[in-house]
Amino acid sequence: MAERPLDSWLRERMQAVGLSSWQALQAQAGISRRALDQVRQGRWGSLRLEQLQKLAAALRWDVGSLLGGGRGSDNAEAIFSLLQPLLTSYPTVREIARRKPDWPAQNVTALFRSLDALLQQWGYEAIGSPLESVPFDPQLHQPDQPDIRPGDPVYIRFVGYRCGDRILCPAKVSHSLPGGLS
Repeated sequence: MAERPLDSWLRERMQAVGLSSWQALQAQAGISRRALDQVRQGRWGSLRLEQLQKLAAALRWDVGSLLGGGRGSDNAEAIFSLLQPLLTSYPTVREIARRKPDWPAQNVTALFRSLDALLQQWGYEAIGSPLESVPFDPQLHQPDQPDIRPGDPVYIRFVGYRCGDRILCPAKVSHSLPGGLS
């Protein structure tokens, strides 16, 4: 079988914990061969969290160590791209829940606290705050209308993210707030 992108890194860890083969790792983790093949390819997004937790436990790691180990920041960026829709929506949902405590999603935001810790660990920073009024900056913002010009007042509908000077995804902005919010 051909060498996969994460094979040498995984083999090194397997040896450290006394697992001598892919079959032994698969059995110890209780995951399918297909799931293990996905991991060996670096395709984390196709696995359920439960599968990642089992694999991490078999390798005597936490999930963060498993996901952050094979390729350093490249791997973190691959994971970020998988999480981007959730990460860009979450701060807005959290702010709406703060402003409208009777909104049914109020209890949902507690489920996502670990995202803040994960972003901090990766060194990712939000661009703006949900529903914040800011001057439009085409380097940091993605407008929802083509007539928005630099310096125009806009509201951040969905935050963006940066890592140092690199923009990972711009904040999505609009001339107006979503209906019913002020």
